[in-house]
Amino acid sequence: MEPASDTPTSDALNAAERPQNFPLAAALFLFAMVFFIVMDAMAKWLTNELNVIMIVWGRYMAQTLILIVVFGLSFPRRLKTRHLNLQVARSILLLGATFFFFAGLKFLPLSETTAIFFVAPLIVVALAGPMLGEKIGTLRWGAVGVGFCGMLLIQQPGTATFQWASLLPLAAAACYAFNQITTRKVTAGDSATTTLIFTALAGTVLISLVVPFFWETPTWKQAAILLGMGAVGGIGHFCMILALARAPASALAPLDYSSLIWAALIGVLVFQESLPPMTLLGTAVIAGAGLFIMWREKKVKRLPNQ
Repeated sequence: MEPASDTPTSDALNAAERPQNFPLAAALFLFAMVFFIVMDAMAKWLTNELNVIMIVWGRYMAQTLILIVVFGLSFPRRLKTRHLNLQVARSILLLGATFFFFAGLKFLPLSETTAIFFVAPLIVVALAGPMLGEKIGTLRWGAVGVGFCGMLLIQQPGTATFQWASLLPLAAAACYAFNQITTRKVTAGDSATTTLIFTALAGTVLISLVVPFFWETPTWKQAAILLGMGAVGGIGHFCMILALARAPASALAPLDYSSLIWAALIGVLVFQESLPPMTLLGTAVIAGAGLFIMWREKKVKRLPNQ
C-alpha cells in the first residue's frame, strides 16, 4: 500500500486557488488506487522469487531514482527539514510498514493482507487522543471497536483457520498508524514534497545498510519487475497529485477503500485466490467503520464531543 499523506499535494497552491473538478479528481484517484494494488501484486509475485528485504530495497531504490529524475537539481534542496528526528522516525516506521506488508503478501492472499492493513486508520484514531491530545467522541470510539471486530472476523484467532502470518499486515498497519501520527507533527514545518523525498531517501539508505546480508542477484525478469514496481508506484503518486490538486483530500479519502475491491479482483483473477465469507464480511465491517470515521470527522468541528 501507498501512504496518501506522503504524496506532494501541490503545496505551492493555496487550497482556495486550486481548480475544483471532482469527477476528474475522483477518476484520477481511483486510477491511483489501481496502480498501487498492481504494485502490491507485483510484490506478491516477487515474494516467491526473492526475499522480502530485496523486494523492499528494490521498491525504495526505484522510488528514489524516480524522484531524483522528477525533481532534478532541486532534489538536495528539498531535503531541508525542521524536524530531522521526526522525519527519521517516521521514515523508519514507514519502512517497517512496507516490510511487514510485503512479508504478509508472501503468506496471505492479496485481498486479506490489504483488508487487515486497512485497520490503520482505526489505530490512528485510537492513538490521536493520547499522542496528539485530540478529543475522540463516543461514536468514533465505537467505530474503532467495530472495525477491530471486522479484523477479528478475518483473522479468526483461536480457530483452525488462524494463521500467524495474519499478524504481519497488522504490524504493518500499526507501523503505518504511528507514521501517520508522526506525519501530523512534521507538517507544521515541512512541506509534503520534503516529507515525500526524505521518506524515500531515508528508507533507501536504511534498507541499503541491511540488504548486503540478504543479497540475491535478481534475474533480468526480476529486475524488470522491481523497476516496474517503482514505475507503477510513481504513476500512482502522479495520478494522486493531480487528483488532490483538483479536489479536497477529505472528499477523496473514502475512495481509498476502492483498493479492497481491486485487491479482491486481482487476487482472484491473477493468483486464483478464494474469498471466504468471513473475509468478505470482515472486510465490509472494516471499510464501513473507516468510512463512518471519515464522515464523523467532518462533523467533529461542529460537534466536538461526539
